[in-house]
Amino acid sequence: MLKTIIFLYILLISSLNAHDKPEDITLQFQWKHQFEYAGFYAAQEKGFYKDVGLNVKFKEYENGIHLVDDVIDKNDTYGITYSDLIVDYLNGKPVVFVANFFKHSPLVLVTQNDIKTPADLKNKKIMGIENTVKSTAFLMMFKDFGMNMGSFIDVPPSFKIDEFVDKKVDAMVVFSTNELFYLDKAGIKYNVLNPSSYGTEFYDVNLFTSKNELINHPKRVENFKKASIKGWEYALKHKDEIIKLIMKKYNTQHKSYEALLFEANQIQHMVLPSIFPVGSIDPIRVRMMAEDFKEMGIVSEETPLDFSDFIYESKHYDSDLTKEERDFLNSKGTLKLCVDPDWMPFEGIKNSKHIGIAADFFNLIRKKADVDMELYPTKTWQESLEAAKQRKCDLLTLASSTPSRLKYMDFTDPYMKLPIVLATKMDKPYTYNFYSLKDEKIGVVGGYAIGEILRSKYPNMDIVNVKNIHEGLKKVEQGELYGYVDNLMVLAYTIQHDFTGLMKVSARVNDTVALAIGTRNDEPILHDIFQKLVHTVSEKEKQQIYNHWVSVQESKEMDYSFLIKLLSVLLIIGTAFLYHYFKLRRYSEELKRLSITDSLTGLYNRMQTDKALQYQYDLFTRYKTPCGIIMLDIDYFKNINDQYGHQTGDYALQQFSQILKNAVRSTDIVGRWGGEEFLIICPNTDIEQTDSVANNLKEKIAAYHFANNLGHLTASLGVGCFTERKSIDDVIKSIDTAMYLSKEKGRNKVTRAEI
Repeated sequence: MLKTIIFLYILLISSLNAHDKPEDITLQFQWKHQFEYAGFYAAQEKGFYKDVGLNVKFKEYENGIHLVDDVIDKNDTYGITYSDLIVDYLNGKPVVFVANFFKHSPLVLVTQNDIKTPADLKNKKIMGIENTVKSTAFLMMFKDFGMNMGSFIDVPPSFKIDEFVDKKVDAMVVFSTNELFYLDKAGIKYNVLNPSSYGTEFYDVNLFTSKNELINHPKRVENFKKASIKGWEYALKHKDEIIKLIMKKYNTQHKSYEALLFEANQIQHMVLPSIFPVGSIDPIRVRMMAEDFKEMGIVSEETPLDFSDFIYESKHYDSDLTKEERDFLNSKGTLKLCVDPDWMPFEGIKNSKHIGIAADFFNLIRKKADVDMELYPTKTWQESLEAAKQRKCDLLTLASSTPSRLKYMDFTDPYMKLPIVLATKMDKPYTYNFYSLKDEKIGVVGGYAIGEILRSKYPNMDIVNVKNIHEGLKKVEQGELYGYVDNLMVLAYTIQHDFTGLMKVSARVNDTVALAIGTRNDEPILHDIFQKLVHTVSEKEKQQIYNHWVSVQESKEMDYSFLIKLLSVLLIIGTAFLYHYFKLRRYSEELKRLSITDSLTGLYNRMQTDKALQYQYDLFTRYKTPCGIIMLDIDYFKNINDQYGHQTGDYALQQFSQILKNAVRSTDIVGRWGGEEFLIICPNTDIEQTDSVANNLKEKIAAYHFANNLGHLTASLGVGCFTERKSIDDVIKSIDTAMYLSKEKGRNKVTRAEI
């Protein structure tokens, strides 16, 4: 009997020890050890993996490894790969996209110094483009120049820069976070061709696993994702510590501290933790990438883009309230909500009811958690903040954490992050440097977090408080303010409804506003409750809320012709923001095309033209490569709209765009700058040549007979070029002034800018 008891005791202890033993899993990297995997090293070394019962073995990339197949075949449990994971999924491979860490790919082409554009790579040797899937970003860039895989010589990768330095290859695929450091250090002259400059954006450092792993070990998938994200958050805040760790334990490439620090700083801009939650996946962005693969023929046109079982949706928070929390809510009774009464489409008060995206969000919370809540009515946002201070309401439904508000409120994790932009009258130029407006009056709603951000960052700027967005835009229209600052989505909504043709987005402020639920801080248990509840609304449910408000907006308030004009303005802000914040647009499948081209004319849109302009300016500042710029405006275009209507005006713009495309040289870049204004970038062209191109263009426009009884139209042009004495912003302003001088001199003229 005693032996039996001892045996059972030993068996019990053994089973307990076996249960406590960490699970062994492997993580296969897509490249060699470096800061690119810093978050995973941090999770291992700081014990984040151990805390969730995991022992992770890291595996470096080696030639011949098939990342996805190895994970599916269980040689590895998890893997890190490129965006071609989407292709594998669409082609039927059982993979699950767990997390994304780089919002932009660091893969670029570095070229010899005499190669300035993708067209110059025809029949040249390129090292590192292994197959059509991994090279999609580059192939899409080449496509704009009439090139494909057969247009150059593909050289297998050696993982060294020696061949490039010795000029045995004309270009090679590199990481902007890695090889560029060594080229700079060696004093090698080179150029960089970045696919993102030509409108192609892909994810990188994508964590994935197999469907079998998710089915058989769902908790392990969740734990591994959670610990990895925690590791990345730690690594980005403790770069020096992790660099020293890599040098001590993972530095198989023998990188110096300086090289790893260069990489770390570059990666900070790839992860964008201040804009996107670390590890997050945007389903709309995934769809865009899939459409790129379709366009290149890598995925069949007939393949349905259904990602319902591809993107893993994490369950980070336990939404079950404790007995103490339930008892508090029962004793509290009905919670009072303070809202912004005039901030649509996010929220507003109409007929004494809370409406908008935030209202729908809170309605879901009500149902999920059975919490009683009611609106505390106010007339302005400032009144709502004052009511929260005086404890007349318990919650702010959609607010940012600021030093002044933290005196009386706590804040949950944000459930929205929004870009800040500047709206001005139509005649104001686009501003690259927001600081250049320090002498202008800029409006912002009193009490908004945006005001605190601007006053802190630009202490000498004249920030003027207004009651609400309508008052702010009205003051801009009347000339009392230069511009009004708010988030992109609200400005787009309000301009569309009330200021059509009067306002435009003229600048992006390099900040975002993170919006969360505010809870009164004299009852801290409220924060604990809503920190749980804010995570009960899934990304899919948020998407449905966004879609609802956009479909209502479009079907009731806006015609299609205006949608085209509005989008041509909004696309200035940039692809990343479009991808992240315009999920709500009903026609999401068209966003990829719209993110690069102007939907009316088919030319590059403002955002893409800005990118091309910056790229050419970088070439000029680094290599003194000349570049001419032409800005032109259709003469008396307003008369066309007034006399014949906007539909005829749109048709005139389309014909005019076709003239430009046919008349300029193959190397020139044509973009719609806004309204009836266009910009032409002329690479490798001095001012005399640019002037000649402009005069030739002026004659061709004047000679063209426009349809729809429009007859002959003319344009006024301004020309200029980059100079060491002026920034991009200053050059564009000078050319813009020259264009208006052409108008003052009688129109149908070319005027050279004073640069």
